[in-house]
Amino acid sequence: MKRWAQSVVILAMAMCIGAPAIAADEISYKVVAGDTLTGLGGKYLKRQADYRIVQKRNGIRNPKRIPVGTILKVPRSILKYEPASARLSAVRGDVMAVVDGEARAARTGQTLSEGNALKTSGGAFASLQLDDGSRISVPSNTDIRILRLRRYLLGSALDYDFQVDRGGARSKVAPLKSANDRYQVRTPRAVSAVRGTDFQTRFDADNNRDFAEVDEGGLAIELDKGVTRALPAGNGLAVAADGSSFTEALLPPLDIAGAGKLQNGATVRFALPSAANARISIAKDASFEEQVADRIASDGAVDFGNLDDGNYFLRARAIAPSGIEGLPATYAFKRRLNSVSGSAGAADEGWVFKWGGEGRGVIRYNFQLFRGDIKGVPLVDETGLEAQQIILSDLPDGEYHWRVGSVQYLDGEASANWTAFEKLTVAAN
Repeated sequence: MKRWAQSVVILAMAMCIGAPAIAADEISYKVVAGDTLTGLGGKYLKRQADYRIVQKRNGIRNPKRIPVGTILKVPRSILKYEPASARLSAVRGDVMAVVDGEARAARTGQTLSEGNALKTSGGAFASLQLDDGSRISVPSNTDIRILRLRRYLLGSALDYDFQVDRGGARSKVAPLKSANDRYQVRTPRAVSAVRGTDFQTRFDADNNRDFAEVDEGGLAIELDKGVTRALPAGNGLAVAADGSSFTEALLPPLDIAGAGKLQNGATVRFALPSAANARISIAKDASFEEQVADRIASDGAVDFGNLDDGNYFLRARAIAPSGIEGLPATYAFKRRLNSVSGSAGAADEGWVFKWGGEGRGVIRYNFQLFRGDIKGVPLVDETGLEAQQIILSDLPDGEYHWRVGSVQYLDGEASANWTAFEKLTVAAN
């Protein structure tokens, strides 16, 4: 079995350097009048006799007489708890839920519990909604396990713990109400723990690196040798295979020209800033719970194919040479398929121009033919055509440019999509 490096990186929300890096593996309890260790053991411990563990750990001489205000440290492992749950609020594509060791197709609305797991294939996505309102977005090609999902009876403390074995997860964590609450996402060499923030964690198996990027909130980083760093919002962390780590500022949001324009072509395509290396994601909602696509783009453009008609959101993150992903830029756009293409050819009766396309609603076509410069007045300008061809006879010799427009009437809106100008040369035989 492959051994992971022993480096452990712990991330926790902190107001300043030196704050506790992570919620401890024990819960603090403040003694009130009338408390005894045996009484507390009967109410809150799995076995009442385990009060002796609490007595020894806290140096209590008389378990029946504890000074009011005493702070007890109680190991989580001996506490009674109620199972919490995680509901699949969105599922798209090939997503498998592993329950009791058996993998079956996941479904929206399904409830998962401690010990269950999720596996997403390429082009598949899922979102989990937790009892406290926190959300986890699970992208494509990810394996994630639920290690802990519970609420302890003592103080109603929450304990959420997830393991990402492959791929990544983005967490939008609701502010935790108690210092005893704990929310953790693990990767092979790191544990990310927060107290109300927006961050993502990933394990890149190809490069054998762990990553964390913080969009909102503030984090402290505690390395395995006790070194503590600040990681404020807008910064990222990378952990290499040998356990070494570094932080850097996140790249600024990408400015994608025309990202909000209507997408009515045969495919949904975006032009990116030149030389940009970026992760581009599309979802049906602004919170990206219902994610539908995700791409890594490095050639100045990204194409998502023929998406269904609808309203979408695009999120773009520039990727630094280190592999750390930058701050997100989010755009809203509308998809209404209205593709059009055409062809021209000679026939006995003259020149035949044909066209066609795809799209819902009522479609009408426009045809334009220019002689010479396309900036002039068109020689032919036909609008509102239902037919998908036009025949022109007796065209004088010369150079022409033509194009076809498809006008779509759908949902009370009209939109047009034109082909690029095509050149046609007419010359005597």
